[in-house]
Amino acid sequence: MLNLDIGVALNSEVERLRPLVDEHITLARVRKYLRALADVPAPSTAASALRSPILKELLTRDLALPDPRLHYIDNFELTGNTVILTGSDSSAKPLWYFTHLDTISYLMQTRRGDRYPLVPFGQHLVRKGERDALVYRFDLEACRYRVVARGIIGTEEEDPYLRCEDDEIELRPGDRVVLASEYREDPKTGEVIAHLDNAGAVAALAVAAPVLARANIDALLAFPDEEEGPHGSGNQIIGRGGSRIVSLLQPPEIAIVADVQQSGGSEQADTRGGAENSTRLGSGAVLAEFASLGRGAVTPPHLYALASRHAASLVDVGVLVQESNNAYTSRSDDVSVMLRTPNVLLLGFPGFNRHFDMGQPKANLHDLVHLAKSYVYFSALQPALRDILAELAGG
Repeated sequence: MLNLDIGVALNSEVERLRPLVDEHITLARVRKYLRALADVPAPSTAASALRSPILKELLTRDLALPDPRLHYIDNFELTGNTVILTGSDSSAKPLWYFTHLDTISYLMQTRRGDRYPLVPFGQHLVRKGERDALVYRFDLEACRYRVVARGIIGTEEEDPYLRCEDDEIELRPGDRVVLASEYREDPKTGEVIAHLDNAGAVAALAVAAPVLARANIDALLAFPDEEEGPHGSGNQIIGRGGSRIVSLLQPPEIAIVADVQQSGGSEQADTRGGAENSTRLGSGAVLAEFASLGRGAVTPPHLYALASRHAASLVDVGVLVQESNNAYTSRSDDVSVMLRTPNVLLLGFPGFNRHFDMGQPKANLHDLVHLAKSYVYFSALQPALRDILAELAGG
């Protein structure tokens, strides 16, 4: 009887949300958000300064701001992170969404000849060839970040280096190096080449935010400024921006964490899952059970069963969510969130070369539309999980 009641309740909520979802979450709108964000790579601890104003401007132009049901906070509780609250302005929320705002970047070391050795602030995955790069510097007098140099990032004996286009420019401590990519889209297939990690999920969540607000869904939408971090095996080396948020909040009933996830197929060489990874570009958002082979979050079986069934039912409203076969799903902000609640769902989108592994990052715009819609429809799982937990406790 419980399953029947839950199914009816979920379908009823989806039908309530559907007109809002279909009206607001469009391919054109997701494209607009993605392109604006992807064109500005943003190093960790500087992402809020570089990308948060873009996000705020996009929402303002879409008339999502001002709205008494949507509260945009640039520097939440002095954590350096951007947060959106839907519903009330209270930060005590039963539903969390996390998707990081920053991109992989590199720290400068002393110049050696025509090269600068780099320290990766994130996982350096480029092993062959060279990639375009930009160098950011904070201009104290102008009080803004600006690009002071262009160059290429290469790898020698697994160690990254930067070579500048202009050999006369002297770089210095405090400069941050980022990988660069120009937005390109195939209008026939929807395939996109851009700096997608994690502009894709940020764009999807930002487009979903006004729908959540208009539907009176009480939620926290967090865009951490520091998900990337120094390479290592421990959990807390990444997701430190999220850690600064979750330590201030009451635990939620459900948390949804989104990131780009490696896809299988013809470009599988850049994935740990390889040909065994079943997710494909153009086949929808991606639901995974656990991250980093268990080193990240692991969704409880009862919650995963609920999410899996709900994902399958969304095809009836034109939303595709494919399930990962657990070949490999990257850790993300889930490493912080899982310390506050076991009820973490990993919902992302498929892509190649998230850190420019074998070439330029690639994803599909249609998958991001499915992801944005999934964000809204997955909000229906919160009361359903509450019922399941009550049933389990009573049994």
